[in-house]
Amino acid sequence: MKKFSLIFIITFFFSLSFVLHNLWAHGIVYEVKEDKTVVIKVAYDDGEPMSYAKIKIFSPDNKDIEHQNGRTDKNGCFAFLPDKVGQWQVIVDDGMGHRVTTKVEVEKGVKIEKTSYRAWPRWQAVITGISIIWGLTGLIFYLKKRNTSNSNSSMSL
Repeated sequence: MKKFSLIFIITFFFSLSFVLHNLWAHGIVYEVKEDKTVVIKVAYDDGEPMSYAKIKIFSPDNKDIEHQNGRTDKNGCFAFLPDKVGQWQVIVDDGMGHRVTTKVEVEKGVKIEKTSYRAWPRWQAVITGISIIWGLTGLIFYLKKRNTSNSNSSMSL
């Protein structure tokens, strides 16, 4: 009888610990909402998405402590839900020297002014660089030729 009482008491307290654990545990409530968010998509100039880059969002009220931080997804996208009207600052950094800082103007009702920045295509930058070098070289040869012809004409007088 004593052995049965001991087993009963141990089983009772063991069962009670599971019940009490569930009574004091935190519950989780979630909700899937369709809301107006600001979506930022970041890509390199060749079109490749800036995947998993660090991103910091600063609210209009506090430019020192970020409102939200995280990483872009594999497509270079990040979304946040602004809770105030004003100019939000967004900083994206891929950790390899590429960094973008921009501002997003949020109006009442989360209407945002659509902004985007597109760097020159790589081929256009190369052609521009070659053109500048070619133009400067031509200018140097022209000035050199002019100086030699001026010095030759002054000697013949």
